[in-house]
Amino acid sequence: MTILVTGGCGFVGINVAEELVARGERIVLFDRKPLPASALRDLGGATSRVCVVNGDIGDVELLRSLCNEHRIDRIVHAAAITADARREARDPGSILAVNVQGTVSILEAARAARCSKFVFVGSGAAYGKTHDAGLLLDEASSPSSPQDLYAISKFAAERTAQRLGALWEIRVVCVRLGSVCGPWEFATGVRDLLYPQLQVAQLAVRGEQAVIPAREVWRDWIYSRDVATAIAMLATAGEAGIPMYHLSSGIDWKGSFVDWCRILADHFPRFRWRIAAGDEPTNVSFVLEHDRAPMDITRIVEGIGFKPRFDPTCAYRDYIGWIDRHRDFMAQ
Repeated sequence: MTILVTGGCGFVGINVAEELVARGERIVLFDRKPLPASALRDLGGATSRVCVVNGDIGDVELLRSLCNEHRIDRIVHAAAITADARREARDPGSILAVNVQGTVSILEAARAARCSKFVFVGSGAAYGKTHDAGLLLDEASSPSSPQDLYAISKFAAERTAQRLGALWEIRVVCVRLGSVCGPWEFATGVRDLLYPQLQVAQLAVRGEQAVIPAREVWRDWIYSRDVATAIAMLATAGEAGIPMYHLSSGIDWKGSFVDWCRILADHFPRFRWRIAAGDEPTNVSFVLEHDRAPMDITRIVEGIGFKPRFDPTCAYRDYIGWIDRHRDFMAQ
């Protein structure tokens, strides 16, 4: 069995690649950009089981050829443009082309290759305005009301994958991610919304000062290694009778960002941080202006036996160790 990971040279994709390789799987990473040198180095001990192919997610013929050549049996579709408002206004067509039409393209390739499973990596952002109610979100009953083009396109792609999966007899499983932090996050050119853990870590590595917002916005955080574990479990498992899962930690990380700043300050002597006073400008953003509602993870815990391993303390301990081993990557 060979597993194709689209967006395989990006944040979530590299984490999934590491987990699949650790499980002994053969993988093909498909992305428009090459694999970062440090990620290639980390996967170097398993080069016979890892292939990187660069191309456009809209190129159906290339995707079909790739699936046939490598005998792709399962696909993890993580390729997407995570757009901010400026990109929405400037280039809406590309966002929809990649996030929606790109999903159709890879599903067409999956159909031609008779793939047995398709895992669509979606986003909790699809709930949109429903987050404002602050109630625990349920996969079966909470309405989706996406507002921005990223959320709208991810929701549309999710529903498209489910519909085409039913028509073409492909087993499609969708996951809606919480907010992911941890190793391998970087500015890929298609990720406009970088998370605050990375923002402040980059300042720490450079020995600069961080000025953080006075109020920490609540998000449904999950560590990237936990995300990789769950997605690998879904990709390699047998039958999947449930069409969609939430994928988050189920842990309240509120207040942990200050702990992360303290850890970085202890580790990087030249780094300084402080909380902004009044209307003082900040150089770290929590991206969102309002708290998001938590996602219930009971379904994925009971359905596939997924157990998040990383609370904030464990996650930050692991992340600081990873940063030490990847100073070259963090400095880019």
